[in-house]
Amino acid sequence: MDVFDQFLSELPTDNHDFKAHMSALSALPVGEHEAELYPLLQACSFGGKQIWLNGKRWANACFRDFWQPTATSIRRSPANPMQPSPTELRRRIGILAQHMKGANCLNTDIMAILSCPIPNDSVVYVDPPYQDTTGYAFGFDVTSFIRKFRDVSEAPLFVSEGVPLNSEAVMLDFGGAKGGISGARKGKHQEWISRF
Repeated sequence: MDVFDQFLSELPTDNHDFKAHMSALSALPVGEHEAELYPLLQACSFGGKQIWLNGKRWANACFRDFWQPTATSIRRSPANPMQPSPTELRRRIGILAQHMKGANCLNTDIMAILSCPIPNDSVVYVDPPYQDTTGYAFGFDVTSFIRKFRDVSEAPLFVSEGVPLNSEAVMLDFGGAKGGISGARKGKHQEWISRF
């Protein structure tokens, strides 16, 4: 948390400077503080598109400008370059750091977890790229993964997706505005959790 807090303390005070600051950070070779830097880069990612590692460099690193409405804009409020805000991101990361003690998080090819035993008292959560949205660094066949997972484990499996994957799926509602930056979108993207 100390390293994460240091990154937060170095953020610009002027919203107009975020894009240049994050671009400079993402251009540096990835060192030992990948985990502390990634949430900041992702929070500033243009359109929320996934940023990933390509060797020792960040890939797909494209950041938002601070946008303010014009006289002809449908949207009437500014679009901040970091979403969630630094304060909210710090709150969320703090909760994770406090309550995730004992959890195993893996940064690996997801299919690799199928080759080792998964205890039945585990809870497995998978958040793949959503169907019909911008892809991630690597392809992923969620249906094939679910089928193979069920062949090797009885642990509860939860999959997040933009559509329901089974009849027991639950749509999540986080509130917030709809319409995107242009204000033209009719609704928000949907998020569903399906249990298998």
